[in-house]
Amino acid sequence: MKKIVYLSMLVAVFALNACKEDNDIFEESASIRLQNALNEYQELLASSTNGWFGDYYPEEDHKIGGYAMFLKFNSNGNVAVSCEIATNVPAGEERTSQWEMIAEQGPVLSFANYNPVMHYFSEPYASDVNGRMGDYEFVVMKASQDTIELKGKKHNNRFVLRRNTGNINPQTYFSGVAEFEDKLSEFGMFSFVLKGTRIGVTAVIDRTFSIGYQDEEAKLDKTVKVAYTFTPDGILLYEPFTFKDVTMQNFKWNAAEEKYVCTDPGVDAYFDVYFPEDYELRYGEFIGKWNMQYHGASTTTWANAVVEIVIKKKNATYTMICPEIFSFPGIEVAFDAQKGIISILNHNAAIDEATGYSIRICAYDRTAGYLNTSSTGPVGIVGNWNKDAGGARSVNFVDNKVWGTYHPNGLIFRLYNGSTSIGNFTDNIGGYRFNDITITKIED
Repeated sequence: MKKIVYLSMLVAVFALNACKEDNDIFEESASIRLQNALNEYQELLASSTNGWFGDYYPEEDHKIGGYAMFLKFNSNGNVAVSCEIATNVPAGEERTSQWEMIAEQGPVLSFANYNPVMHYFSEPYASDVNGRMGDYEFVVMKASQDTIELKGKKHNNRFVLRRNTGNINPQTYFSGVAEFEDKLSEFGMFSFVLKGTRIGVTAVIDRTFSIGYQDEEAKLDKTVKVAYTFTPDGILLYEPFTFKDVTMQNFKWNAAEEKYVCTDPGVDAYFDVYFPEDYELRYGEFIGKWNMQYHGASTTTWANAVVEIVIKKKNATYTMICPEIFSFPGIEVAFDAQKGIISILNHNAAIDEATGYSIRICAYDRTAGYLNTSSTGPVGIVGNWNKDAGGARSVNFVDNKVWGTYHPNGLIFRLYNGSTSIGNFTDNIGGYRFNDITITKIED
């Protein structure tokens, strides 16, 4: 299906239902003014010979943060688009499509045919028909020669275009962003300091700061969420963030002191790396190969296997893979950035090719003989770092105390047809019961 992106500017000025009095006020008709506007903004977009950098925020509540893009509009009707992350093409690679300015109650920027980079965020995927909830229609909120601020018509996505006045190579920009993001991926917690006072603790997930603080007047614990995009030397907040009458948006990374320092004039604020005393392990410390010891069908004989924990979503999830005992891609492992702990919660891990049923990882109380049937967490088992294991990184999985009635001490693999249990996944290579699990790091 053909997808179109709109750039609609000053709609009221160009209303098509102009009355007779309107003709008395303006020397030109509404249609002529609209055509003039189309020409003006077509020239504006094509006038940047070095292109435009864009800060794009998909999702209605910006929960996955922002992404750097680059667009270059040519007067011949071509637009080249690239993004810092892999979309339908590898990260940084550009794809060209057609564009034109058309009239729809005001000037409209139309991507005349499909662009695999631009439309990546608005496409559905197998597990979610809404996809990343990206917009492909944008209303212009503000426009100048160097900045165009767009707002998505359906999901209120914010997309800011900034003229590339410094003739920065987009590949150099994207490489700097990627390198900077990678360096900071191990930090899942920061504290927010304003005017020398520590306000609260901040968890970092998917390019967002979730700032927890104490509201002194209401005497309540509150949380405010702030999305951002990475830059080659820091972060740019989704929009100016105001706290206690102080407004801030631009932060630069100070590597020596491990903190983001606000660079806005007159603002004394920063986010610095923070680990509580009871913090266990950083996100990156769980990545690697582990020896997993567990009880399977037998409660008296220990089984062992080498599992590998790999990145799924930085500072949020991993995948635990082991072709030796899993006949499917792997198990999802959740990471708690505030505590530095991992958990295995109820989830559908894969589709069984033989039956077409879902392979569900369920929390299992072997002592009582009960399993939890919910399709997703929060019931499950949580890993406790055994700090007395002779300096080794050894983690024991125990009840996360969410189930209440029962106390899981392991996992059981089941097949589900929707919400209906079909039985145990007995075709799994290593069996379908895994209890009393301990993992010990053997290789980073």
